[in-house]
Amino acid sequence: MCYAYKSKIKRNDLSRKKMVTTSNKNYINIFDSVITEKDCKDLIKKYKKISKKEKIKFLNYSYVDIDINQFPHNKKIFECIEKYKEDHPEINLTHSYWGLTNLRFKFWKKGECFNDFHSEHCFTFPNRILSFQIYLTNHNCGTEFYDKNVIKSKAGRFCLFPAYFTHTHKGQADLKKDRCIITGYFEFIKPGEKEL
Repeated sequence: MCYAYKSKIKRNDLSRKKMVTTSNKNYINIFDSVITEKDCKDLIKKYKKISKKEKIKFLNYSYVDIDINQFPHNKKIFECIEKYKEDHPEINLTHSYWGLTNLRFKFWKKGECFNDFHSEHCFTFPNRILSFQIYLTNHNCGTEFYDKNVIKSKAGRFCLFPAYFTHTHKGQADLKKDRCIITGYFEFIKPGEKEL
């Protein structure tokens, strides 16, 4: 049950745009052309210069957390989640309320990536249910899932998938150029009326 963002999007909004949607039985939806290449370049220009690098060894990227309310493409994110809910209606049967909780710009220098297989649902983040990535740069690499499925990095592409171990994944490095993405999570935010 999505609480934080009730749908005000008309059913035809997605079809009127040049957005191309791919859905599969593995609960991975890919939306191409969610934002334009110019928008991607503008986001990189805005966030790359203020990104910071943590001193934690496995976080080999620079990042900046983004205020959800200030992100200029929120409507596009919610159009994609509405389409996801339409393609996978069982997500609407969760008893807890859930919503978008955070956005993060991530920047890897050429040759770097988050190379460890992982899932987004873990001890530290037990409420995550959906993960998404907005690719801001074009590469012949991307996000590799444990089942060897690879979602290639394409500027303007939005990839949405469950945060659980069923969608364990890692990044792939581009040896020739830097990679930039925006990640975000939908999480349980409060108990529902039918919570056990």
